[in-house]
Amino acid sequence: MARQATRLDRGLVGLAMLAGASMSMGFIQLLAGPLEQVANLSVQVLAIQTTAMAAPLVVSLLLLLREGPALVALGSRLAQRPQAWLLRRWRQQAVRLIPTAVGLLPYLLAAAMVSATLTKPELNTLSELRFLVGNLNPQILVLALVKTSLFGGLILWITLQQGRRAQTLQLAASAALSRAISLSIALLLGLDLIWVLLLDPSVSGGVS
Repeated sequence: MARQATRLDRGLVGLAMLAGASMSMGFIQLLAGPLEQVANLSVQVLAIQTTAMAAPLVVSLLLLLREGPALVALGSRLAQRPQAWLLRRWRQQAVRLIPTAVGLLPYLLAAAMVSATLTKPELNTLSELRFLVGNLNPQILVLALVKTSLFGGLILWITLQQGRRAQTLQLAASAALSRAISLSIALLLGLDLIWVLLLDPSVSGGVS
């Protein structure tokens, strides 16, 4: 059982790293045209910061796809229990899932930085990595950690609630999972947009 969990964890880490590398390369390619007169290093820094801002949403969705079926099943088993039981299970699962989500962020960002140095190399790899790490805005990193924790907790609650609701209404588990994924994506996208517009210091600083 422990070996199976280790394999699954490694698979999740691999997906996070693949997502980070893909996002970094994609943002660099998008920015390379409009900012072609700007130094490559500046484009890389901007791409990494953009990746860091988008990382909580990506990590949360990866966690949803990985843990969603089990969480829906757990919620369905609590359909006949009082709501307090669901809250208790949420707390128990949050202790496990939220640190897992937060722990994926360094892997995603590390892969993004390595990918950036390979996509638009300007210095030797080690010097370029040090430059990118040194120019990662600490506020953006802290916000990414906070958002990942919040998003992870919300996804956990939605999937448990949808599993409970499906059992009560005699719905199929697949229908509950599909609804949980749809609701989670809509909620996280909405919250992420509000966060960026109202709370993100890089956006408010750029506007002023």
